Amino acid sequence: MFSVRPRRFWNVLRWVQVSRRTAVIPARPSPIRRKRRRIKNVSSNDLNLKGINPQDSRALEFKVKQLQEFTRNLKEQFKLADNNTKKLEAEKELTTSKPEDEGKRADELFGRLESPIIDKKLSQPNLSTLILSAENKQLKKLIPNEIRKRINDDGFLLASLVDKDNQNWNAIISKLYTTEKRLLDVGMTVISSGILNKVKNLSYENIEKLDLMLLETKNGDTTGFNRLMYETLLLNLSNLIPPASNKDDKVILKMKQLLERYDESKKIYPNIPSKMTQFSLNCCLKYSVKLISFENMEYFLSKFKNDYGITPNRENYTTIIQFYVKFGVSKQAWNVFDTMKFLSKSHAPDVTTYNSVLHLCDRERDYAKAIDLYEEMLDKQLQPSIQTLNIMAKTMARASADNVMSEGKADSLRLLGWKYIHSLEDTFNHTKHETHFYHTLEAMMALAAYDGDIGFARALYYKYTTNKYKEIVRYWKGKMDAQNIWQAALDPQLFNLLLLAYANFRPNKLPLLLGYEKGIKLRRNILNSVDYAGRYDLDDEIKVQLPMLPIADMNQPWQILAESRALWQFNLEFGGYYNLRDTPKGFDTTKLKEVISKTVTLDDLKFNLLHQISQWKIQLVNHSILNPKSLTTFLTIPIKNGDKIEFMLRLKEFTFQQHELDDRIEKVYNSLKLIEPRMESNSDEKGLLLTQTELDESVIWFASMKHKIVAKNYIYELMMKAASAFKDVEISQNAWKSRGEYRKTELFQQMDPSKRIESDTQFAALMVQFFTHQNMLTDALAIIMSTRKYIDWKYHMVKGLHESLVRLEDQRSISILLDIVNKKSSVELLEEKIRDFRL
Repeated sequence: MFSVRPRRFWNVLRWVQVSRRTAVIPARPSPIRRKRRRIKNVSSNDLNLKGINPQDSRALEFKVKQLQEFTRNLKEQFKLADNNTKKLEAEKELTTSKPEDEGKRADELFGRLESPIIDKKLSQPNLSTLILSAENKQLKKLIPNEIRKRINDDGFLLASLVDKDNQNWNAIISKLYTTEKRLLDVGMTVISSGILNKVKNLSYENIEKLDLMLLETKNGDTTGFNRLMYETLLLNLSNLIPPASNKDDKVILKMKQLLERYDESKKIYPNIPSKMTQFSLNCCLKYSVKLISFENMEYFLSKFKNDYGITPNRENYTTIIQFYVKFGVSKQAWNVFDTMKFLSKSHAPDVTTYNSVLHLCDRERDYAKAIDLYEEMLDKQLQPSIQTLNIMAKTMARASADNVMSEGKADSLRLLGWKYIHSLEDTFNHTKHETHFYHTLEAMMALAAYDGDIGFARALYYKYTTNKYKEIVRYWKGKMDAQNIWQAALDPQLFNLLLLAYANFRPNKLPLLLGYEKGIKLRRNILNSVDYAGRYDLDDEIKVQLPMLPIADMNQPWQILAESRALWQFNLEFGGYYNLRDTPKGFDTTKLKEVISKTVTLDDLKFNLLHQISQWKIQLVNHSILNPKSLTTFLTIPIKNGDKIEFMLRLKEFTFQQHELDDRIEKVYNSLKLIEPRMESNSDEKGLLLTQTELDESVIWFASMKHKIVAKNYIYELMMKAASAFKDVEISQNAWKSRGEYRKTELFQQMDPSKRIESDTQFAALMVQFFTHQNMLTDALAIIMSTRKYIDWKYHMVKGLHESLVRLEDQRSISILLDIVNKKSSVELLEEKIRDFRL
């Protein structure tokens, strides 16, 4: 039963029952609307301020608008008068000039342009001479005369170098390489200033050509290679993009070859000044980071330190830390950070370095370490940046999500996070730091999401998305494509935080911001600035409307479920550009039979179908939104709001089992490829044929794969949490059976053994928790006993079961459980025997 609500509320919403799902559709706007005040025909008398109260802001604002309109009218009048004057002068000239005069003027002008002789009266060269002289002067600045003569194509050189931001040195090096002398007999000063200091963005092939030409200038003597030659080659190598497969990468091999070349020359002349520099190390590290190669990074670091005496500077160390943080190698990142503290003052961590390790604290949800680092920055008199405060706020938000990590201080951590946001608001002017605005918005949404403040999170998401869409439309270059525009406007990170706010909402919990004055003001201002109905938006002819309920705050589960479903569909469909339930154009039963007829084996059919599905995923579904992280949050919403039917619908619509896909492909293949040729000879196989209805269902099923994600460990764990929340044995049984089938697939078998054991442990713990909640204590204990050889059971995993057994005073089961939990390793048992023997 719905509670009684004011009549005005029901005028805002209409319920419409459709075949697929109950949808909430905004009602038509009321015919009584406040019209915008138009300001027209403003005269100078209207600008008089007499009788206007200086404290009346609305009246003053109206006078300013009148002044703007008056100024605009004056500009238009001046422009119109100027155009009329020009027209009159042109008409007068046409009526007074004679045809023979026009011909004489044209002949005179043509003669001046064509004549190679300087006009003595004007004392100016003709146009051709001016152009050629300008080209000569420009080319002298762009490229040395010696190189220019050898290439002997000024037009080509000018076209390649005239645009300083996009100079085509690849073409110049290629053409110079085909010349007879290349760089022979060109002075080193010319080569350095004209080529080495300028050449950039070379391809690997042209780097090799440049290297060969430089070797030719030294007659193959590598000892003649100078510092600038090495730096130029390494710099251009570091700017290359690594290939998809980094095995035996040719760029790394070339870098190592250059270092070996220098080592050989060092053996011949051991006393020559070092040609390896900090810049060369930077180049090697830069490409190693791109390649995501720990091995090569360690190689270059040790090589430069041990052989050349060059240690990383502060920027190098910061780059290394960022690299380790990005790829989750936390131990090495902390080691490098601690090393920087004990080196020279020039190596001491700066704000950028601290921000890098604060990111690591955010990832590990280590709020205590983050606070210590922040205080350490203040003690060293390092001014925290906008990024620092944003990271601190996000770290507090993430740490508050876990009761174990937050040590029962979730609200206190979020309150501290808001303190950093308010400090940011007071210290910095965001109009001057627009690049950091997104990260501040993300931090605010994270705090609101983990607090379950759905009203604040919705308002932030609505404002950002609508403003982003309008900005893209205003400045979009090229053909307007709704799909591309929405793909750029819909942010997956912010959307996941909004879904998290839906999941964490509790109707009886007051938002944390409403607990103090500054928070109340911030929240009120944001909520009051949002118009979900879009009725009071500026008339900029760019209409954008997200499928959100036209209410500021939500307080009912049905509202959350309806809006989260609508927004999920909206994001996946590129803002409604494509309907998920539509079958892709051109794919039907006939097309499926055609695909099967062209395949030879079952594996070929599987490959072709999966390739087709991947193409649909790219073209028809926004898979930057449809990812495991967002899907997990989306499925958690009905669990937290107690709607079992909605959870099962979402689970079925957006996930699939790997074994189901394999079975369906095999069934269709056997029916259409293997059975038909032998159908007449073997009547028993007629039963394996698919009916037309079954084929149609298969087509729909394959088409639906475009918006589904394969069920993995996180889905089965989520199903167990749903089974516990809904107290549903059937869901737990389905999860158990489906995960058993999943463990047989290649997806699971190819996992790292430690990851497999970790996933098995987590799932088994959830099974024990479910059976405990269902008071099926014998089954829960049976799971623990049957898996004790493979799973290292800890007390926190079986705490609920132990407490239930204690209440029943089942001493035998308690003893068995504690023996498993407190089991000792073979080493510990051996040590105990030794101690007993000594006694």
